[in-house]
Amino acid sequence: MNTAALIVLGLHALGDFYLQSDKLARNKQQQYGALAQHSLLYALSFVPLLFLAPWIVFAILVVSHLLIDSLKFLYQKSKKRTAVLFIVDQLCHGGVLAAVSIVYLSDYSFDPTHEFLLRIAVLLLWVAKPVSVMFTELFDRYRSNQSTGTDGAGKVIGYLERLILAILLIVGEYGVIGWVIAAKTFARSKQLSDSQAFSEYFLVGTLTSILATLALYFLLVQW
Repeated sequence: MNTAALIVLGLHALGDFYLQSDKLARNKQQQYGALAQHSLLYALSFVPLLFLAPWIVFAILVVSHLLIDSLKFLYQKSKKRTAVLFIVDQLCHGGVLAAVSIVYLSDYSFDPTHEFLLRIAVLLLWVAKPVSVMFTELFDRYRSNQSTGTDGAGKVIGYLERLILAILLIVGEYGVIGWVIAAKTFARSKQLSDSQAFSEYFLVGTLTSILATLALYFLLVQW
Protein backbone atom coordinates (compact mmCIF):
# COMPACT_ATOMS: atom_id res chain seq x y z
CA MET A 1 0.00 0.00 0.00
CA ASN A 2 1.46 3.38 -0.98
CA THR A 3 2.09 6.29 1.37
CA ALA A 4 -0.81 8.38 0.09
CA ALA A 5 -3.32 5.59 0.70
CA LEU A 6 -2.03 5.21 4.26
CA ILE A 7 -2.43 8.93 4.91
CA VAL A 8 -6.00 9.17 3.63
CA LEU A 9 -6.99 5.97 5.45
CA GLY A 10 -5.63 7.38 8.69
CA LEU A 11 -7.43 10.70 8.21
CA HIS A 12 -10.63 8.83 7.30
CA ALA A 13 -10.42 6.85 10.54
CA LEU A 14 -10.01 10.09 12.50
CA GLY A 15 -12.90 11.87 10.80
CA ASP A 16 -15.40 9.04 10.41
CA PHE A 17 -14.86 7.37 13.79
CA TYR A 18 -12.84 9.29 16.39
CA LEU A 19 -14.38 12.72 15.70
CA GLN A 20 -17.86 11.17 15.71
CA SER A 21 -19.31 10.50 19.15
CA ASP A 22 -21.83 7.73 19.76
CA LYS A 23 -24.51 10.38 20.28
CA LEU A 24 -23.71 12.09 16.98
CA ALA A 25 -23.69 8.74 15.19
CA ARG A 26 -27.21 8.03 16.51
CA ASN A 27 -28.55 11.50 15.78
CA LYS A 28 -27.30 11.62 12.19
CA GLN A 29 -29.54 8.66 11.34
CA GLN A 30 -32.61 10.86 11.87
CA GLN A 31 -31.41 14.46 11.77
CA TYR A 32 -29.74 15.91 8.69
CA GLY A 33 -28.28 18.68 10.83
CA ALA A 34 -26.31 16.08 12.78
CA LEU A 35 -25.11 14.58 9.50
CA ALA A 36 -23.95 18.04 8.38
CA GLN A 37 -22.11 18.44 11.69
CA HIS A 38 -20.39 15.10 11.15
CA SER A 39 -19.41 16.13 7.61
CA LEU A 40 -17.85 19.34 8.97
CA LEU A 41 -15.84 17.40 11.54
CA TYR A 42 -14.81 14.97 8.80
CA ALA A 43 -13.60 17.91 6.69
CA LEU A 44 -11.56 19.21 9.63
CA SER A 45 -9.76 15.88 9.90
CA PHE A 46 -8.56 16.28 6.29
CA VAL A 47 -7.24 19.84 6.68
CA PRO A 48 -3.61 18.55 6.96
CA LEU A 49 -4.04 17.16 3.45
CA LEU A 50 -4.21 20.74 2.14
CA PHE A 51 -0.49 21.06 2.95
CA LEU A 52 0.38 17.83 1.11
CA ALA A 53 -1.85 17.73 -1.96
CA PRO A 54 -3.83 19.94 -4.37
CA TRP A 55 -7.00 21.47 -2.94
CA ILE A 56 -9.10 19.42 -5.38
CA VAL A 57 -8.17 16.27 -3.45
CA PHE A 58 -9.55 17.76 -0.24
CA ALA A 59 -12.71 18.89 -2.05
CA ILE A 60 -13.34 15.48 -3.65
CA LEU A 61 -12.93 13.59 -0.38
CA VAL A 62 -15.11 15.93 1.66
CA VAL A 63 -17.90 16.38 -0.90
CA SER A 64 -18.02 12.67 -1.77
CA HIS A 65 -18.26 11.78 1.91
CA LEU A 66 -21.21 14.15 2.33
CA LEU A 67 -22.93 12.73 -0.76
CA ILE A 68 -22.48 9.10 0.31
CA ASP A 69 -23.71 9.82 3.83
CA SER A 70 -26.66 11.80 2.44
CA LEU A 71 -27.70 8.86 0.26
CA LYS A 72 -27.38 6.60 3.29
CA PHE A 73 -29.50 9.06 5.31
CA LEU A 74 -32.26 9.07 2.68
CA TYR A 75 -32.24 5.27 2.48
CA GLN A 76 -32.46 4.92 6.27
CA LYS A 77 -35.50 7.20 6.34
CA SER A 78 -37.48 4.59 4.42
CA LYS A 79 -35.67 1.38 5.34
CA LYS A 80 -34.43 -0.18 8.55
CA ARG A 81 -30.74 0.29 9.29
CA THR A 82 -28.78 -2.88 8.53
CA ALA A 83 -25.25 -4.21 8.80
CA VAL A 84 -25.16 -4.49 5.01
CA LEU A 85 -25.79 -0.76 4.72
CA PHE A 86 -22.83 -0.05 7.01
CA ILE A 87 -20.57 -2.29 4.90
CA VAL A 88 -21.73 -0.71 1.62
CA ASP A 89 -21.22 2.76 3.10
CA GLN A 90 -17.63 2.02 4.15
CA LEU A 91 -16.85 0.31 0.84
CA CYS A 92 -18.03 3.41 -1.02
CA HIS A 93 -15.84 5.64 1.13
CA GLY A 94 -12.94 3.25 0.68
CA GLY A 95 -13.40 3.25 -3.08
CA VAL A 96 -13.21 7.04 -3.21
CA LEU A 97 -10.12 7.06 -0.98
CA ALA A 98 -8.41 4.47 -3.19
CA ALA A 99 -9.30 6.29 -6.42
CA VAL A 100 -8.00 9.62 -5.13
CA SER A 101 -4.79 7.99 -3.89
CA ILE A 102 -4.14 6.42 -7.30
CA VAL A 103 -5.16 9.34 -9.51
CA TYR A 104 -3.84 12.33 -7.56
CA LEU A 105 -1.32 11.08 -4.99
CA SER A 106 0.46 8.11 -6.55
CA ASP A 107 3.85 9.89 -6.59
CA TYR A 108 3.75 10.93 -2.95
CA SER A 109 6.10 9.00 -0.64
CA PHE A 110 8.04 9.06 2.64
CA ASP A 111 11.45 7.62 3.40
CA PRO A 112 11.27 3.98 4.60
CA THR A 113 11.62 4.80 8.33
CA HIS A 114 8.89 7.42 8.37
CA GLU A 115 6.64 5.26 6.20
CA PHE A 116 6.98 2.36 8.65
CA LEU A 117 6.04 4.65 11.55
CA LEU A 118 3.08 5.89 9.51
CA ARG A 119 1.97 2.29 8.91
CA ILE A 120 2.09 1.58 12.64
CA ALA A 121 0.15 4.74 13.49
CA VAL A 122 -2.59 3.99 10.94
CA LEU A 123 -2.80 0.38 12.13
CA LEU A 124 -3.28 1.45 15.75
CA LEU A 125 -5.95 3.94 14.68
CA TRP A 126 -7.91 1.29 12.77
CA VAL A 127 -7.76 -1.58 15.27
CA ALA A 128 -9.34 0.43 18.09
CA LYS A 129 -12.61 2.30 17.50
CA PRO A 130 -13.28 1.45 13.83
CA VAL A 131 -13.21 -2.31 14.54
CA SER A 132 -15.40 -1.74 17.61
CA VAL A 133 -17.97 0.12 15.53
CA MET A 134 -17.86 -2.57 12.85
CA PHE A 135 -18.42 -5.29 15.43
CA THR A 136 -21.38 -3.44 16.96
CA GLU A 137 -22.97 -2.92 13.56
CA LEU A 138 -22.54 -6.56 12.53
CA PHE A 139 -23.11 -8.51 15.75
CA ASP A 140 -24.88 -6.34 18.32
CA ARG A 141 -28.11 -8.30 17.81
CA TYR A 142 -26.39 -11.29 19.44
CA ARG A 143 -25.54 -9.37 22.62
CA SER A 144 -26.77 -10.97 25.83
CA ASN A 145 -29.21 -8.84 27.83
CA GLN A 146 -27.89 -10.28 31.09
CA SER A 147 -24.82 -8.08 31.40
CA THR A 148 -23.19 -7.89 34.84
CA GLY A 149 -20.08 -5.91 33.96
CA THR A 150 -19.38 -2.20 34.17
CA ASP A 151 -21.09 -0.23 31.42
CA GLY A 152 -18.62 0.47 28.61
CA ALA A 153 -15.88 -1.73 30.07
CA GLY A 154 -16.26 -4.37 27.37
CA LYS A 155 -15.63 -1.79 24.66
CA VAL A 156 -12.48 -0.52 26.39
CA ILE A 157 -11.27 -4.11 26.88
CA GLY A 158 -11.77 -4.68 23.16
CA TYR A 159 -9.73 -1.57 22.33
CA LEU A 160 -6.89 -2.67 24.60
CA GLU A 161 -7.00 -6.27 23.37
CA ARG A 162 -6.60 -5.27 19.72
CA LEU A 163 -3.95 -2.65 20.46
CA ILE A 164 -1.91 -5.23 22.40
CA LEU A 165 -2.36 -7.79 19.60
CA ALA A 166 -1.24 -5.23 17.01
CA ILE A 167 1.85 -4.29 19.02
CA LEU A 168 2.76 -7.95 19.53
CA LEU A 169 2.44 -8.56 15.78
CA ILE A 170 4.65 -5.55 15.04
CA VAL A 171 7.43 -6.67 17.40
CA GLY A 172 7.10 -10.31 16.34
CA GLU A 173 6.08 -11.73 19.74
CA TYR A 174 3.48 -14.08 18.30
CA GLY A 175 3.63 -16.57 21.16
CA VAL A 176 2.45 -13.98 23.69
CA ILE A 177 -0.82 -13.50 21.80
CA GLY A 178 -2.17 -16.76 23.22
CA TRP A 179 -1.49 -15.54 26.76
CA VAL A 180 -3.46 -12.35 26.10
CA ILE A 181 -6.47 -14.34 24.92
CA ALA A 182 -6.11 -16.72 27.88
CA ALA A 183 -6.07 -13.83 30.36
CA LYS A 184 -9.20 -12.34 28.83
CA THR A 185 -10.97 -15.70 28.94
CA PHE A 186 -9.97 -16.26 32.60
CA ALA A 187 -11.36 -12.84 33.59
CA ARG A 188 -14.72 -13.80 32.07
CA SER A 189 -14.71 -17.43 33.22
CA LYS A 190 -17.71 -17.14 35.56
CA GLN A 191 -19.91 -15.50 32.92
CA LEU A 192 -18.75 -18.03 30.34
CA SER A 193 -19.82 -20.93 32.57
CA ASP A 194 -23.13 -19.35 33.60
CA SER A 195 -24.49 -18.17 30.24
CA GLN A 196 -24.47 -19.94 26.89
CA ALA A 197 -25.57 -16.73 25.16
CA PHE A 198 -22.69 -14.77 26.69
CA SER A 199 -20.23 -17.53 25.77
CA GLU A 200 -21.27 -17.36 22.12
CA TYR A 201 -21.15 -13.55 22.05
CA PHE A 202 -17.75 -13.59 23.78
CA LEU A 203 -16.38 -16.08 21.25
CA VAL A 204 -17.68 -14.06 18.30
CA GLY A 205 -16.13 -10.91 19.75
CA THR A 206 -12.76 -12.53 20.45
CA LEU A 207 -12.50 -14.15 17.02
CA THR A 208 -13.57 -10.92 15.32
CA SER A 209 -10.89 -8.98 17.22
CA ILE A 210 -8.19 -11.47 16.24
CA LEU A 211 -9.22 -11.71 12.59
CA ALA A 212 -9.68 -7.95 12.19
CA THR A 213 -6.30 -7.20 13.78
CA LEU A 214 -4.53 -9.78 11.62
CA ALA A 215 -6.24 -8.52 8.45
CA LEU A 216 -5.40 -4.89 9.21
CA TYR A 217 -1.81 -5.79 10.12
CA PHE A 218 -1.20 -7.53 6.81
CA LEU A 219 -3.05 -4.83 4.86
CA LEU A 220 -1.49 -1.76 6.49
CA VAL A 221 1.94 -2.97 7.61
CA GLN A 222 2.97 -5.94 5.46
CA TRP A 223 1.40 -4.98 2.13
